[in-house]
Amino acid sequence: MVTTHRISTDWDEDSFKLIALHCNLSDYAMAYHVNKAANLKLQRRREDLDDKTISFPVFEWEDSISDCHWTLVQNHIKKEEAKADEGLFAEYLTLRNHYLMEERKEVDYFLKIEAEQEQEGLLEHMVTACNAIPMVLTAYKIDAEELTTKQNLIFL
Repeated sequence: MVTTHRISTDWDEDSFKLIALHCNLSDYAMAYHVNKAANLKLQRRREDLDDKTISFPVFEWEDSISDCHWTLVQNHIKKEEAKADEGLFAEYLTLRNHYLMEERKEVDYFLKIEAEQEQEGLLEHMVTACNAIPMVLTAYKIDAEELTTKQNLIFL
């Protein structure tokens, strides 16, 4: 009789809650307003999240009291790129958008919440607090399990 062993990777999955934010604020201004509205202490991380040639700014806070790790990351970056041309100008600069989550191009920021224990009403409270920020057009929760590029958000 042959025994078959299967390795399950379910234990390796990071579970987290995700909030999408739509706004026109710069990254540091968004972190400031989220801190103020939700009583967080997000700070810029020394190392950005690098995706090939693009760096996405990351703001994070480890809340030791409630055992939560909070992360705010920008979803899109505009970068100048040189384009070759055969006309009068051999080369010209153009702006190109790069996205952390290609499938959610409409989202400006993601607020990621990692908690050791499920905290009742935390996600709903955060969505309400983010929607109370005057410059935020809308904030809503996203089911992280439905994302195909979820691995881009698992960076810690």
